[in-house]
Amino acid sequence: MDSVWPEPRKKLPPRPTALDPYKPVIDEMLRTDLDAPRKQRHTITRIFHRLVEEHGADVSYQMVRRYVSDR
Repeated sequence: MDSVWPEPRKKLPPRPTALDPYKPVIDEMLRTDLDAPRKQRHTITRIFHRLVEEHGADVSYQMVRRYVSDR
């Protein structure tokens, strides 16, 4: 026995989410908003509604909100 302490746990890879296929779409919306005037930028609610209406995404609002706030 080398040590009294157990070996540290290995990190697990991140699990895929339902939002993964739509992340490039969200990133593109946010990228175009960088050049847009302040009043014409997408809100998180608008991004969520566009994903559902235009792309048929089956994701939750909280999932979209968390991703956009991290970006």
